Amino acid sequence: MQNKSRRARWAVACVLASGVSLLPVWAVDVIHLANGGKPIQAQDIQWRESDQTYRVTTPDGLMLPIPKAQVERLEIAKPPTLGQAEAMVAAKQYAAAIPILEDIVAKYKMKVWDNEARKMLAQSFMTLNDPKKAASTLEGYMSSMAKSEIPAELIILYWKALMASGGRGATLKKELDDVVATVTRPMAAAAMVMRANMNREAGQKETAVLDYLRVVILFENVKGVQPEALFKAAEMLEEMRDPRADDLKKKLVQEYKDSEYAAKLSGKI
Repeated sequence: MQNKSRRARWAVACVLASGVSLLPVWAVDVIHLANGGKPIQAQDIQWRESDQTYRVTTPDGLMLPIPKAQVERLEIAKPPTLGQAEAMVAAKQYAAAIPILEDIVAKYKMKVWDNEARKMLAQSFMTLNDPKKAASTLEGYMSSMAKSEIPAELIILYWKALMASGGRGATLKKELDDVVATVTRPMAAAAMVMRANMNREAGQKETAVLDYLRVVILFENVKGVQPEALFKAAEMLEEMRDPRADDLKKKLVQEYKDSEYAAKLSGKI
């Protein structure tokens, strides 16, 4: 057994060192290496959580253990059942799509499509008014990964699920405070808007409006969050009879006229 393991490690080292590509034309899945070496195509890729390693079986039957740290990205063939689930979600058949998506999450763990299925699964639970299941769908994944490795849309969806769950305020607050303090500017800005939403819902108006205004002023270049921050800051300032509300409304209409929040302000929706 040890000899077999040594041979496998030696084979990986040779492939990585030489840059030789294992690329038969019939293989579909591809490992792109972080060191810039030529990609390795595979007949099968399995994720091993215990040692954070991909076990790659080449078309000639060689098994290569490749640590996650050496993998830049994966190209994995789309699961046939994902298209079926997408059609169900589009037809609002959320309950029927859920078991299919759960199966994809399990079978494709750490292999690209688990995230797409996980997102659709959580969104389905949210649409079915079950935010607790949406949060639990994402929770284990969130706790096991560095924030920098998690797609932003999944993080934001997780925050929305926590906020809608009730009784998860402490968990959400810690999540948001951590992101505001340590992660990239776009995510920090998104976290600050979500924190303001949470405080507004809890009746902490002054704290909420301060965060909205921080986003408007300090994160002006993060365009994706500006319309919501401007709109909600203007709403709250208007409630407080603060004349700055008019300036924020003008900025929203002038700079983000195509946004849903500008449309709301104009009474279009």
